[in-house]
Amino acid sequence: VKEATYLTDGCGASSVCGSFAAELAFGKSPEELVEITGESILQVLGGLPEEDRHCAFLAADTLQEALDDYMKKQRS
Repeated sequence: VKEATYLTDGCGASSVCGSFAAELAFGKSPEELVEITGESILQVLGGLPEEDRHCAFLAADTLQEALDDYMKKQRS
């Protein structure tokens, strides 16, 4: 990953999680991106309140979907 950005119209926790997901992705290979999970984002953040934890998983899921899309395009 040479460039990583995020865009959200969600709450503050969504913005923070999206930012950290992009930061964690920067410089990683596709194989390394698979290791970025909601739990790993929470760990880097030092946790979130229970009602905001889902934001980390949404950010990680979005990153994994982007990776899946990239891999499909590489096969075409």
